[in-house]
Amino acid sequence: MNTNLKLQSGRFSIEKHQYENIGWSERMVSMFLSGALISWGLRKPSKAKFLYGAYMAYRAATGRCLLYEQLGIDAKKPRAVNIRGEFVIEKSSSEVYSYWRNLNNLPGSIRHLLDVKVIDENLSHWKSNVMGNLFSIDWDAEIVKDEPGRLIGWQSAEGALIHHVGKVEFSPGADDRTTVLKVTLSYRPPAGGVGIGLAKLMNPYLEGLLKKEIKSFKHTIENRTPVYT
Repeated sequence: MNTNLKLQSGRFSIEKHQYENIGWSERMVSMFLSGALISWGLRKPSKAKFLYGAYMAYRAATGRCLLYEQLGIDAKKPRAVNIRGEFVIEKSSSEVYSYWRNLNNLPGSIRHLLDVKVIDENLSHWKSNVMGNLFSIDWDAEIVKDEPGRLIGWQSAEGALIHHVGKVEFSPGADDRTTVLKVTLSYRPPAGGVGIGLAKLMNPYLEGLLKKEIKSFKHTIENRTPVYT
């Protein structure tokens, strides 16, 4: 018996997943740069400019940056960077809290902090040379949570170069004469993927800097001459 086998027509498709790791703002910048570089490369023949312009066009069209991919950067999903440190201070938590809460004490206790000007009960203006002698940065900060003897939380005010939030927790140590000081700083890197890439490079430096600064604070408060009133 002859059996006629008929192939039934059907719809087949391959689902393509487009991996994008840059946002629209960076894609627009890439599009502008691609046009400028390709045009420049054609007017004054330059293989390097033309190829880089072509890569910028690819970046703009696909939303994909191969360099970011190699570095593990996803600029479409910016995440806050958290830096934490925990230290034991040989002073009571109430004393450490009171000393920190008087913001005028901090410039002499934290080496890279140049100045703090108290504007009102919660608002203050800060100046730091956190980048060494290259340049100093200024910002306003607002205390948003204050639990006497336990916690101080703050955030940078609008207009700060790098928006950040932070908190300092003061917990009694093994006895009432010591304090476990927990410091948390959180910031969002600027400039999309470029900022995220810089943050990856800067984080080890910032973590080391935080450790040094709190050690300086610890030395100052533990060795200061008590003031009796």
